[in-house]
Amino acid sequence: MIDLSCQDCNVIFLNIDLLRADYVGLIRPDYNITPNIDSFFENSIIFEDVSSVAGVTAISNMATLMAVDGAFTYALLNETYQDVPPKYQLPYKYLKLFSSHLPTIAEVLNAEGYETTNLNHGWYSGKQMLLNRGFDRYWGSGEVGATENIPAKVLTKAKETLQKETINQNKFFLLVRSEDLRSLPYRYPTSRSRINDLRVHYKKTNPGYYDIYYQETPKGELAVKWPSSAKVNWMSDSTIMEYQNLSQALYTQQLAFIDEELGKIFSAIQDSSLLNKTIIVLYANHGDGLYDNKVPNHGVSYQSCVSVPLLIRHPKIQKPLHIQIPVSLIDLVPTIYEMLNVNPPKGIDGISLVETIKKGAYDRPYMYGMDKESQYIRVGKMKLIVWIDMTKELYNVATDPHEQKNLVYQNPELVDSLYAIMINHELEQMDRALSLLKNE
Repeated sequence: MIDLSCQDCNVIFLNIDLLRADYVGLIRPDYNITPNIDSFFENSIIFEDVSSVAGVTAISNMATLMAVDGAFTYALLNETYQDVPPKYQLPYKYLKLFSSHLPTIAEVLNAEGYETTNLNHGWYSGKQMLLNRGFDRYWGSGEVGATENIPAKVLTKAKETLQKETINQNKFFLLVRSEDLRSLPYRYPTSRSRINDLRVHYKKTNPGYYDIYYQETPKGELAVKWPSSAKVNWMSDSTIMEYQNLSQALYTQQLAFIDEELGKIFSAIQDSSLLNKTIIVLYANHGDGLYDNKVPNHGVSYQSCVSVPLLIRHPKIQKPLHIQIPVSLIDLVPTIYEMLNVNPPKGIDGISLVETIKKGAYDRPYMYGMDKESQYIRVGKMKLIVWIDMTKELYNVATDPHEQKNLVYQNPELVDSLYAIMINHELEQMDRALSLLKNE
């Protein structure tokens, strides 16, 4: 029997936002874009089918770190912000409520004597979301009032932090979150070779870096902010195909850069004494459309946006363990709690994956996710997406991972069954969120 207990082990979370599962070599062996990730996590627990609860950071990141349901998180944010994703900072009157009823992994581990550090990149993942809770040390880039938004800066600081931790005898939790894969713009070193295309615009805004723009607005102009629509229905099919090829090439170019930067962190860990006493996790809050299903960015329920990598390097695991059972990303934090022998908070929705790793058992009857424009329900290999205009799409993601063949008309009874589960779930979680806020 596999022993996954690792009491008092350090924990490192590497959250590489927008990293799609199908671009990681350990999950898709025919790709060789992430050699440093693949090498470092080769003898690890490799989850091949993980779904985030949203295609946007605000919902997914919060839900993941608190191990709570996506619909609950959406409803909670919808009441405490002006809208979702938020325009305004979460009112601090909710700080005590959140910490009391919805503690983050940082708060739980801090109470267990862990020194906690957050190196955060991005507005929707840090203090504006009250996700600085529980950290002894907090550094934010790309936030309100932040003075630095330098490409790969958070990864550089992670390497420096880990070098210091090698002489620190206290157990620690380090959360590193990078948005360097976020386009509009990509920020890319001028010293590296790059794609030359008439549609790609390189603007030198930081010393040694380009800002890369390439997307169009409906008027055919250069897009410098997120398009208002999820899909680029104004483009012809041939133009969408051209942009799909270009966006995938630019994403691959950027990912190769980020993988090299991650390699420096991995080297710092391997050159230290941390490996035999540290659980190291690499994951993403969500992926990116890259013009799959006519979606250029993210924020929807397609696999391109919600299928994410989850790799766990564990001191007691010395060979690859591939887990093919579909699981939810909100199960990550309870899994770490069980490995550390830490009692989880009451009322969480995540399920520890320790038994899944050991025995292939998984008790979640369905997986649910929600964004502003769509929501999904997944039972086994079948996945129903329902848009805000009530358009429905049904896919067999085992045989059709890119969701090209809509089966909604061939399976009306299954669609009705899944839709009933979806609506009941959404209403239950909305009531739960409102009840919590009423008692605040």
